[in-house]
Amino acid sequence: MDANRRLLLAAGMTWPIASLAQSFPARPIRLVVPLAPGGATDIVARLIADKAGPLLGQPITVDNRPGAGGTLGSGVVASAAPDGHTLLMGTVGSLAISPGMYRSLPYDTERDLSPVALVGSGNFVLAVSPAVPATNLQEFVRMARSRPGELNYGSAGNASMPHLGMELLGAAAGIRLVHVPYKSSGQLVTSLMAGEVHAGMPDLPSVIQQFRAGRLRILAVAGSARDALIPDVATIAESGVPNVEISSWMGILAPARTPSPVLTQLNDAIARTLASPEVATRLRELGMRPTASTQADFRAFIQRERTKWESVIRASGATVE
Repeated sequence: MDANRRLLLAAGMTWPIASLAQSFPARPIRLVVPLAPGGATDIVARLIADKAGPLLGQPITVDNRPGAGGTLGSGVVASAAPDGHTLLMGTVGSLAISPGMYRSLPYDTERDLSPVALVGSGNFVLAVSPAVPATNLQEFVRMARSRPGELNYGSAGNASMPHLGMELLGAAAGIRLVHVPYKSSGQLVTSLMAGEVHAGMPDLPSVIQQFRAGRLRILAVAGSARDALIPDVATIAESGVPNVEISSWMGILAPARTPSPVLTQLNDAIARTLASPEVATRLRELGMRPTASTQADFRAFIQRERTKWESVIRASGATVE
């Protein structure tokens, strides 16, 4: 085979990928949120979609696919065409917790998904119904110890962060609480306000407005430091219970084998979106810290988080029911 023919064949083999990158996006982009509408992930996804769509020249529509701790929606994206038109709003739950909680998943996080960019991070909080008399974590722990097995807590489902966070708190504080799983953070928050469950550990963006309106009470922040939005609320560690530190984070991913130029274009649009003062201000109001990243940094971050949470899961003994 002569050199000219080899060059022509090589060009023909790479033309579809190059053509795809040059024409991207060719149609509206679908951003899959693996959780139900109403929670922090859904709110942030819609904010990013509204602002990044015009930068890319195509609308971005949010598609909620809740179920199985975020693995259902993640699987939808993992099996989608690798052309950049189907994306995932991944979370610590779906990317770092579920791989350690489920015996088998329909996808492999590292093999089947390509990180695009980290979007933001925030704190989880211990929240209680207004009907619960405790006004801080110490009072709640004393209340739970005096009534073993009587108090319950809601979560966003088995293997969700609110589930694992409360399991960690129970083990660290030496209290026994009854788990009431819901299908989403939105349902958990609604049940807290209605007094259907005593406590829960939602992310701050999901409850900040309800807290400010007095519809529920926040007893402690489950982070390494107090949150600027609620500076008067102590951390769990400050309240006398160590080793319960969890944070929420979310970011955009695409199916594996998505062309590098497409991933770069998406990363750039997300970075520009997060740099917008309007978007950054709105995220902070929601309790999130805008946290743009490179693709490589996001991949390394996911790997570190997965390793950390696999260790935590083993230590806590938490399982999927």
